[in-house]
Amino acid sequence: MCEVCAVFGVSQHWTDAADPMGVRNVAAGILENRSERNKRLALINRILKPAGLTGSDWDGEAYSIEDADGRRVVAPDLSALWRHAERLGQRLIDPLDADFLQATS
Repeated sequence: MCEVCAVFGVSQHWTDAADPMGVRNVAAGILENRSERNKRLALINRILKPAGLTGSDWDGEAYSIEDADGRRVVAPDLSALWRHAERLGQRLIDPLDADFLQATS
């Protein structure tokens, strides 16, 4: 997919539905999707921080994960993001672990 389609297109992963409000308005759906992605990224970054990683949006279609040394991986969706983050951070990321919850609060 070209970058223009990525900006104006609708993502295929269920976590990135561009019309979460069901308004069937492409522009409203895209704006809502971007807003939800920003909220999701804030939470993702809270989860990645203890592993020394940061996440960012990659053109509205994927997620970029970076470590302190500048190594970067692009994950196409949320399910892939966690696998890539664990590999890049060289540790398990378990948001339900008691120690993890203490570290992120």
